[in-house]
Amino acid sequence: MIDFKTKYPVNLWKDHGLYTDDYIKLINSHWLKFMPPNPTSHYVLGLLYTIIMVFGCTGNSLVIFMYFKCKSLQTPANMLIINLAVSDFIMLAKASVFIYNSYYLGPALGKLGCQVCGFLGGLTGTVSIMTLAAISLDRYYVIVCPLKAAVKTTKQRARIWIGLIWIYGFSFSIVPVLDLGYSRYVSEGYLTSCSFDYLSDNDQDKRFILVFFTAAWCIPFTIILYCYVNILMAVWMTTEIVTSRVGQQEEKRKTDIRLGYMVIGALALWFVSWTPYAVVALLGVFDLKEYISPLSSMIPALFCKAASCTDPWFYAITHPRFKKELMKLLAKSKSRKLVRNYGMKKGWVGSHLNKNGSVSSENRLKTECKEENTTIFMLEPYDNNVHWHESTSGHKTESTKEPETKFTASASQETLKYMLPS
Repeated sequence: MIDFKTKYPVNLWKDHGLYTDDYIKLINSHWLKFMPPNPTSHYVLGLLYTIIMVFGCTGNSLVIFMYFKCKSLQTPANMLIINLAVSDFIMLAKASVFIYNSYYLGPALGKLGCQVCGFLGGLTGTVSIMTLAAISLDRYYVIVCPLKAAVKTTKQRARIWIGLIWIYGFSFSIVPVLDLGYSRYVSEGYLTSCSFDYLSDNDQDKRFILVFFTAAWCIPFTIILYCYVNILMAVWMTTEIVTSRVGQQEEKRKTDIRLGYMVIGALALWFVSWTPYAVVALLGVFDLKEYISPLSSMIPALFCKAASCTDPWFYAITHPRFKKELMKLLAKSKSRKLVRNYGMKKGWVGSHLNKNGSVSSENRLKTECKEENTTIFMLEPYDNNVHWHESTSGHKTESTKEPETKFTASASQETLKYMLPS
């Protein structure tokens, strides 16, 4: 303990965090064989995590916002994608613990920060891979078995899948927190983050890691591999159909296939990002610790966070429907900005009673572009027809835009309120 205090800035952790001396119990003796990392490497990793967290949380928030904003995106398949975005968002948000610890060169947030970091990392990592497995099954049913209604993903089934996925992830990630003798959350190489104790010499800890690796890696990866091999085979067998009706169905099928390619890309990204971390854990379980250094344990963890950061941007770029809705929102936002900058310089709203007993309301807006838009709404007490007349003219070009709508006095106020904004 004395040697540890001379090597590491323990007093700095106590002054700026929740560190206590019993934290040393959460540090595997393997890490104490190394000299403390250079402060510069702490700051560099903290900066990289900050960049990843900002971009990743922004991207995942955008995906979640677009889903709830646009009804066209609220499909069963997209419910699973949103679940992945939520999981990735939580994983990146908990990186703030790592960033704070990196700034103070060690476990400044103490045991509480370690447990939060480890639990959320285990939970969201498991949820992410299981969600990708569920997405692959959904794509498999849509592309390979399009006529089987019994396996079609509905919103109700998607909700059930999502619930089971979170229960599945929680059942594994909570075990180390409860300290039941099957693994625990301990510090990793730089002592700034925590994960499962894959360096433990305890047989029960090793069995837990192997069971967890099988349940949260091997099983879902086998499902994913089976689904996408069959999807690719179905894509290769697809032929061009000329008839219009079947052609429309074929176009929908091609859209589903494009989405399948998108998820394959996301899966490949996830696999490349998480495989190094899995390899490090297996090296520890099989007593090959001499190949594990503090830096070699931190770089794979950085790749994991990078996957969660790039996933939402990957979807925004390749998902046609998402991109279309995003362009609509951006265009609408740009239009409102133009109105604020160039419109409403002069304007008035007026209403009056016509000689024939009808009520007329006129809204005239003049912009800096010297254009006039005039909208007249009239209530005709005896006319049962709705009339719409439109002509255009402008101040400079001597053209006016004048839409006129007539409707009966018996029309409800709610109808009037609906029509006025348009």
